[in-house]
Amino acid sequence: MNLINWQGSAIFGLGSEWFWSMAQFVVVVVTLGGIYRQLRAQGAANALHRIESLQGRYTSERMEYTKLALALDLKYEAMSNRTRALASPLLNFFVDLGNLHEEGYISLNEISDSWGRPIQIWGALLAPVVQRQRVIEGVPDLWDLGKLVTELRELEVKRRTPLLQLDQSTLPELLDFVIEHHTANQRLEQEWKSGVIPTAPATVAQASTLDPDGPAVTA
Repeated sequence: MNLINWQGSAIFGLGSEWFWSMAQFVVVVVTLGGIYRQLRAQGAANALHRIESLQGRYTSERMEYTKLALALDLKYEAMSNRTRALASPLLNFFVDLGNLHEEGYISLNEISDSWGRPIQIWGALLAPVVQRQRVIEGVPDLWDLGKLVTELRELEVKRRTPLLQLDQSTLPELLDFVIEHHTANQRLEQEWKSGVIPTAPATVAQASTLDPDGPAVTA
């Protein structure tokens, strides 16, 4: 039994139309496949550039200074006009992330991987500042991160990631962590600018010097 009937078929001349139509179809498929791969590669490159640009804005020297100064104000309950001014660029950044997500320019996964926890922590820490500024400006939805935080926490549940506890019993500890973290960042930035070469902690260096069984190293 013949599965394919080649009788009357030709590659050149009369009757060859079927072959050239098929060849054109194959060429189109291969071309579209190449275009698709190029678009995917370009999309990945654009996504990486977008994340790097946003991360550069979030970790800039000015923003790191702002986060530390803001955390110290919150720690010592300064809550002045200066505090609200410090909070503005940080909250605006988070709001921008939410808007980019709503408009389809950045995925929730990308936000979660890079800024998910900071958004939740700062959102909770700055709640009194936000509420006070809403009253002053008469804008009830000013710096509204509620929807974004909810989506981020729902994503963490799907990923089976332990949720942060954000209540009055845990916020003081989180605030201390934020202060320590950004203080360390500021010191590292200053050391890098000053050309300081990282060395082992003093206790480790001293123990190594006093150890009689330690290896003899010459430079």
